[in-house]
Amino acid sequence: DGRGSTGASGRGYAVMGLERGFGCGEVTDPTNPVVIDWVGGPSSAWQDVKVMGEYAYGVSEGGFGIQVMDLSEIDDGRVRLVQNKRQFGHETTHNIISNPDSGYIYLCGANIANGGLIAVSLDNPADPRIVGQWSTHYVHDAQVVTYTEGPYAGREIAFCLNGFDGLELLDAP
Repeated sequence: DGRGSTGASGRGYAVMGLERGFGCGEVTDPTNPVVIDWVGGPSSAWQDVKVMGEYAYGVSEGGFGIQVMDLSEIDDGRVRLVQNKRQFGHETTHNIISNPDSGYIYLCGANIANGGLIAVSLDNPADPRIVGQWSTHYVHDAQVVTYTEGPYAGREIAFCLNGFDGLELLDAP
């Protein structure tokens, strides 16, 4: 679901939202998880995070834009905050969505673009860049899928729940 990582050692890790940032734990033995590091963030009851490759991308309703975390040294017990990426006035976000097939992450319920769906390129994983937005309606949550066959083959489709009027489908990014 985009919240975990496997280190070079083969050990399993989870990144989770906490009230004041993000915790990283080893979960190789799920009955005996071990907290190994944490990255401080804004005080908020709502944090969300997705892992893509060797980076975790955290968002919060408390602010800080996109918190970019380097997981390349997680086997050594270190997670490094690369930056709190703010752009175009972006500070707060309700949810973050990942699509490993396309290399994009998407922001939902942010303080910009009317809270709609915001496409973020990870061409440079340490420096995510907003490249598009759909601002017609607020988007509370979404699922983004790249189709490999059928009538939508080669297209990335976003299934957006706005919380009020049901489900809307979009071509993304």
